[in-house]
Amino acid sequence: MKKSYLLLHTAVVFAGFTGIFGKLISLNEGLLTWYRVLFSTIFLFIILKLFKINTRISLKEKLNIAKVGLLITTHWLFFYASIKYSNISVGVVCYSLTSFFTALFKPLIEKKRFVLSEMLLSGITLLGISLLFHLDHSYQLGIVLGTISSSFAALYTIYNERLVSNYDSKLINYFQMFGGTIGLGILLPVYLHFSPTTNIIPTPKDTLYLLLLSFFVRLVYMFHLLKY
Repeated sequence: MKKSYLLLHTAVVFAGFTGIFGKLISLNEGLLTWYRVLFSTIFLFIILKLFKINTRISLKEKLNIAKVGLLITTHWLFFYASIKYSNISVGVVCYSLTSFFTALFKPLIEKKRFVLSEMLLSGITLLGISLLFHLDHSYQLGIVLGTISSSFAALYTIYNERLVSNYDSKLINYFQMFGGTIGLGILLPVYLHFSPTTNIIPTPKDTLYLLLLSFFVRLVYMFHLLKY
């Protein structure tokens, strides 16, 4: 349990870094997320080649890994939306709810008993965010989006844990990012229809931030947080 909370706190720190990039990049959250997973896919493909990691797994296995990638892609979509509609602090604070949703979803998915201590400790964060929701109405939409984001982060954590014990973490990350790129890419025209924007192609500055976001943060997350 201590290790899980250490990983969570470390993830929150990195979420803060990604939040800064998310605020700096002028693209809307849909395009931002799609370019992020696209660039991450390219970087991870290069890494697989450099480390000469065998990618020969069955199509069914690839699809199962890619489906989990849709969860983390959805998490990022709502995470950046939370930041865009409020601020970095709200997005990162709501990310802390991942522990609450993990404690809630994991027993339901794995059909085990609820751990009361985990629920109570995680519930403190929920209480704090609920107070903020009622006290400051200007952040309500951002809090709702951030809460949805953390619920998908929890689902990703639960299902990804099963994959890590069977596959190389870099291989997992590659097919997850590939799945996110394809999945969000298919839905992106519909998303842009309901959330139109004049800025579809990233500016040189946006491209630099996206490269830094996809390369540095993705690799740090992969090598440090997935080793459990």
